[in-house]
Amino acid sequence: MNYDLKGKIAVVTGASRGIGLHIARALHRTGASVAITGRNGETLREAAQSIGERCSTFVCDQRDPAAVQRMAERVQQELGAPDLLVNNAALIKFGYINDLTLENWNEVIETNLTGVFTTTRAFLPGMMEKDRADIIMISSMSGKSGDPGGSAYAASKFGLQGFSQSLAREVRKHNIRVMVLNPSSVNTGDDDGPSFGPGLYLHAADLADTVVHLACLPGRTLIRDMDIWGTNP
Repeated sequence: MNYDLKGKIAVVTGASRGIGLHIARALHRTGASVAITGRNGETLREAAQSIGERCSTFVCDQRDPAAVQRMAERVQQELGAPDLLVNNAALIKFGYINDLTLENWNEVIETNLTGVFTTTRAFLPGMMEKDRADIIMISSMSGKSGDPGGSAYAASKFGLQGFSQSLAREVRKHNIRVMVLNPSSVNTGDDDGPSFGPGLYLHAADLADTVVHLACLPGRTLIRDMDIWGTNP
């Protein structure tokens, strides 16, 4: 397969660190112009400097629908409508249900689910006009199995599954693919250790390479839902 995204525009939310940063680096390395979002401007700028010259930063709190709309308008004015949208920004707040505050519940749902809705909705008209684009959702195995203390996070990721399935059916006539990745526990540090062997978790760099692979698949091919595990953690 030819991994070449030259001339493509990619938006990666929550890309100032962790999984999003690794994804943005991989897409940039494959030739795409990358727009990264996050809440902290300084951290975003540092991330962009580490990625390269075709990386632009857009400060945005995904919980704020007006900020999301302004961000999307700026991206499309400065770069154009994206060929690839990676909805990665997410928040985890742990707490058993008896102890979980409504504030923490709302913060997780507003970021992980409502924020994905507003971000997707803001970019969708431009992507539909292109009549060829990809939307990749970074979900979690918590979207398939709830854990004690993780009710808010699990609810947001289960909701993301339903949203993505409905979205896929709405946009397929515009040749837009919607793909959901469900990673298990992820090592988000530097990828400077061994790539196989016992005791290794799935690495964010592996997830990033998977995103590149999906984006480069022939347009007739859709992998709708993918579970990704560490081989021998």
